[in-house]
Amino acid sequence: MITSRRALITSASATALAAALAACSQDVPTNTAATGTATPQPVLDSERLTMILERIQAGLDAADKDKNADALAGYLTGPAARVRGEEYAVAKATADDTFVHVFNTTSQAGTVALAADFPRTVLTITDFADDEQGYLLALTQDSARENYQLWGWTQFFAGVEIPSTYAPAIGTEQLAADDSSDLKASPQDVLAAYVDALNNPEGDNGKAFADDVLRQRIAAERAVDLSEAGEVSVTAEAGSDGFKSLRTADGGVITMTTLSFSTVYKKTVAGSTLSLADSTVGSLMGDNQEVVGTVTAKYDVIVAFLIPAADADATATALGMDLVLASVSRDDSQAPAEDARD
Repeated sequence: MITSRRALITSASATALAAALAACSQDVPTNTAATGTATPQPVLDSERLTMILERIQAGLDAADKDKNADALAGYLTGPAARVRGEEYAVAKATADDTFVHVFNTTSQAGTVALAADFPRTVLTITDFADDEQGYLLALTQDSARENYQLWGWTQFFAGVEIPSTYAPAIGTEQLAADDSSDLKASPQDVLAAYVDALNNPEGDNGKAFADDVLRQRIAAERAVDLSEAGEVSVTAEAGSDGFKSLRTADGGVITMTTLSFSTVYKKTVAGSTLSLADSTVGSLMGDNQEVVGTVTAKYDVIVAFLIPAADADATATALGMDLVLASVSRDDSQAPAEDARD
């Protein structure tokens, strides 16, 4: 069962908890491609989940040691592999290994999909100390002949509450991106609303979501004062990696997905100097860290949401995120007219 040290066990979830604990003492049903059955079953038991997480940890540790993105193959996939590779690139460019986010895969609790086909999703919360924020990990198995791999991770925002979910022995429903069955909204609609909140913080969606760490980060990017030489703008957009979504015991859904945002630094005052030296963005610009026209810094974000059941007295919330500077590009042709003629 997924809970966190911040979870509130209601009477409804307590009933689910009792059922989950009872099921844990029973034989765990198996589910392989060879059975030929179409009946959804729990795709993993707790022991196999632990073994998978230990395997992924070993592969991740080996890749981290040399910051070798190629070594992630077979252990990380999708956005997890891409983001880890981007972290390696930033760490090398800045000579700062703290850009490689450290977490362990030791599971405090996990839940698995009820599925007879592929891909198959697993969510697990990492073990963490009382003064730390834990991580939510999403694993995927895309076909019967592939190993489970880490698909994404997010670090929980401070104070979030994670509802109960069923133990691996029971399993839980796996949802499609556009499935809003008995939910306040589908995963893809929640992502769209959150991206709108990032782009329009004073709009209806901006007021519906809490002022979390990601929203604060983007607000801080927009607030940078470059008026003596130029301007800065920030735009977010939904990712294209899909969703990993599992039903909670109270009928809601935990979903993980991706988005990105781009910060554009634009020189608007001819004859001025706009430099990004001594910054993370500047470190990825090579020897020339001056903004001549525009410089665009693109950030990759993995984000998780809790979507309540349709009859719940709550709205969708962002649970956590992880971000990395993915790329930096420049367009000197956008220089102010006077500079362009020089």
